Amino acid sequence: MQTALYDVVTLYDCMQDPATMAWLVHLDLPLPNTAPPGRNPAPLEIAWVLDNMKNTRVSYRVYNNAWEAAILSRLDVSWASLAVKNFSGELEEGHAFCFPAGWDEMILQVTSQLAKLCGPLVLLPDSGDKPQVVY
Repeated sequence: MQTALYDVVTLYDCMQDPATMAWLVHLDLPLPNTAPPGRNPAPLEIAWVLDNMKNTRVSYRVYNNAWEAAILSRLDVSWASLAVKNFSGELEEGHAFCFPAGWDEMILQVTSQLAKLCGPLVLLPDSGDKPQVVY
């Protein structure tokens, strides 16, 4: 799989790893004392969230061991590409995911909608910028 513009992990998983937690604290990110046990979404849940986002058009590509979605804004030129990592072929099983490409605004909008379903998520940019906690 190609390098992701943003990897996405649950805040709960970040808080369970002392090194990652120390890094997030060092970056002065606002963190709760406890995080609900978030989870990775299943591809069917991702599709449901994307299909119910207003003013977007989504196309899916599922083949071999890959599940991808292209999200396009109907209002402007923003877009994002979402890819399920290590897709097992099980549409109802939770999977980690990433954004290989896209506009930050659309990536944040999609992640925000998924966080409402799955709990707090953390966007980890490949640029070295600060991660972003999304509730």
